[in-house]
Amino acid sequence: MEELGLVRIDDRLIHGQVIAVWCKHQPFTRIVIVDDGVAADPFMQEVLRLAAPPGLQVDVFSVEEGIKALNQSTPDRGTTMVLLKSPQAAKRLYDGGVQYNALNVGGIGSAPGRKNIFKNISASEEEIAILKYLMDRGVEITLLTVPGEKSRSFSDLVGKL
Repeated sequence: MEELGLVRIDDRLIHGQVIAVWCKHQPFTRIVIVDDGVAADPFMQEVLRLAAPPGLQVDVFSVEEGIKALNQSTPDRGTTMVLLKSPQAAKRLYDGGVQYNALNVGGIGSAPGRKNIFKNISASEEEIAILKYLMDRGVEITLLTVPGEKSRSFSDLVGKL
């Protein structure tokens, strides 16, 4: 399996914070977007590829395709950032054998049925249960929008949610 430098949930996927801060914080060679909706939308795929810095490879997969692609042994690819829109996708990747030991939750917008859990991060009861599921399997979950800001461990919040 290739080196996963960052697995991040951010419902905006590629945007200014990802490009301006995360890509400078860690030298990624590839961004992998795993999302069924984006994988089915060629226009959105092109928009996201155009938003990435020049020279950074951007691949878009459905969750099932992402499981296959990320489980392949390709150590020569360098360091990969995996972007997901939801905890559900993170769980499906994990259950599909994509083993990561850290998950960054950086942006889940508010919506009906969601409550704010930290800064600009909201989650439904189902999403909180999924994050607990991953945490119980040893995944360290950090709530952090950009490097350098104060982060919060999901494990510190569990009793308050």
